[in-house]
Formats: sequence, C-alpha cells, structure tokens
Amino acid sequence: MRFRILVKRYDEGLAAALKTEEEFGIVSRELAEFADLLHTNETLRRILLSPFLETSKKNLIAGEIFSAQAYHPKTVRFLGLLLRHRRLDLLPEVMAALPELWKEHRGVVTFEVRSVVPLTGVQSRRLEEELSRLEGRPVFCNYLLDPAVVGGLTVRKGNFVYDVSLKGQLERFKENIRER
Repeated sequence: MRFRILVKRYDEGLAAALKTEEEFGIVSRELAEFADLLHTNETLRRILLSPFLETSKKNLIAGEIFSAQAYHPKTVRFLGLLLRHRRLDLLPEVMAALPELWKEHRGVVTFEVRSVVPLTGVQSRRLEEELSRLEGRPVFCNYLLDPAVVGGLTVRKGNFVYDVSLKGQLERFKENIRER
C-alpha cells in the first residue's frame, strides 16, 4: 500500500468524525460511488487528479458533482480535503482500510482467519469467544479460505500471526532440528 501512514491518518480523521454506524454506512457508500465515478469517467479522473489545474477549479467541478448527488456533508468535507491536499488518488486505499479502522475506533479488534475448509458455526463462535476473552474486548473475524494452510488455521491481527496449522507446526519442528 502506497503512503500507508498518510492513508491511516486520513482514515483516523474520518473515523473520528463519524459518530454512528448509520453515518459510517452512508459516507462509505458515497465514497464508493465517487470512487466508481472516477474509475469509470476517465475525463473527470484526469481533471481532478491533474497537478496542473488549480485547486479552486477542481473544487468547483467537484462541488457540482457533490450537490447533484446530494452527498452527506461529511462526505463532501472529506473529499474536499483530499482534493485540497492533492491526495484524491489515495481514495481507493483509504476506502479499503476504513472498515477495519472504523471497527477499531469503536473498540472492536479485527482478526483475519485463514483455513483450508470453512469453519462451522460452533467453531467460529468458539474462536471469536476465545479471541474476545484474550483481547478483553469485542472482536470481528474475517474468514478466508486458503489452500496454503495445511490443516488447522492461521489467525492474524495486524502484523502478529498465530499459526496453529500443520504447516506451521512442521516449520517450527524444522527450526528446532536446525538449532540442534
């Protein structure tokens, strides 16, 4: 991800500005609509991302779009901020990272769980309960199927990985043998 720290700052500011789950949903949807508009309209994208066009002119063009679409005031302010700082190109990355940061801002920890086969309802519920107990706060698990995980599963939180897969156990066994 380009400009990871910058993207996180924009996401943190937006997450702090949003007050309710409803507001988060509205703003997220509108940001996605605007990103889709930029993606499908090459001329608009070139104009709004051009380093040669004055910001005031870009704001006039974007303002027409915002009013025509009747965007939420926080959506307009956020997109205006990206435009002013010439960071509109970061919008897809900001949107990709926003849901996890929103959950974190609300006190929910996100985990990525990878397994070869889908976990049953009982298994996923037990895992979430145990992770919640360990974290001391609510958790959200994003479940992914990964054929590279040979038996068991891997659980990732940020840069930390709990590897309870057969492949992980074999790797640790291999390391132990090398150390002797």
